[in-house]
Amino acid sequence: MTTSNAILSTALSIRGGATTSEEYIRSSIDFFNGLRVPAAVLGSIIMKEMYALQNSPPSAMRDWDIENRIDKSKGWRTLRYTYLLLMVLAFCLEANTIFVATQVLTSLATHTMVSTDATELPLELDTDKIGGLFTLGKRDGTQSMVDFLIKNFEFEYTTVRFHFVTGLMSFNIAQALRVRYALRKYSDLSISGMCCMLCVASGALTYTNANTITYGGYLNLMKRQLQLSFNFISRRIHSGPMSAVTAILALLSLYFAIKGYVSPAFSYFELELEEEKEQSNRLKWNRR
Repeated sequence: MTTSNAILSTALSIRGGATTSEEYIRSSIDFFNGLRVPAAVLGSIIMKEMYALQNSPPSAMRDWDIENRIDKSKGWRTLRYTYLLLMVLAFCLEANTIFVATQVLTSLATHTMVSTDATELPLELDTDKIGGLFTLGKRDGTQSMVDFLIKNFEFEYTTVRFHFVTGLMSFNIAQALRVRYALRKYSDLSISGMCCMLCVASGALTYTNANTITYGGYLNLMKRQLQLSFNFISRRIHSGPMSAVTAILALLSLYFAIKGYVSPAFSYFELELEEEKEQSNRLKWNRR
């Protein structure tokens, strides 16, 4: 038996011996499967709808867009740009949720342990409280399965929880922007639909904070996951290039997203082609 397997075997004996540890494993498998399956479904939906706002508008809306200069509006371009970025972000987070959950399921099924480098950070949060919308309330009891996961798979546990919820919120906000754009001809209805979608997103986040199991709410979960991710990558900088590449790509993603958000530079390609044709025809006419 390898050292990591021996460590996991020892960890599995906590609070009640082999029978209890098997219950922890079964519960953990159900937990990760419960996130992996909806993440896969959501990812397939995102892939289908990701570029919806980059297509040309229907002919019924094109004249209205040109008349109201929607196609030239920086605000509406930014909305379409934000929709696409939110969908890309949601897809990446859900895909990573699937990958990490699958890896943990394999480890649990084979009783092997993942690297503990990422879980050596001390947990400084108040574990006796859970987060509410504005206040904190006492936790009634200890969650044995969660204790087991935090002890052995904290990086993976925080990653799948944070990425799944964040991906779902990103998808919901993106759909709110899509409703706003689809009903742009009817201002009041579009704002109503957008606010309805945002209400669902904020309500889900409120429920998540009020019923969280660990870390005291979404923001603390995000903080813990980022701490563990930084620790995970920084410890592997010298062992290979992929950790450095991952960090560089993450920074480039943020940099170019901010840069592109400040000055979006895309519109309807068909309209641009029509303008180019009109300009070329004018040049030909002037030459005559």
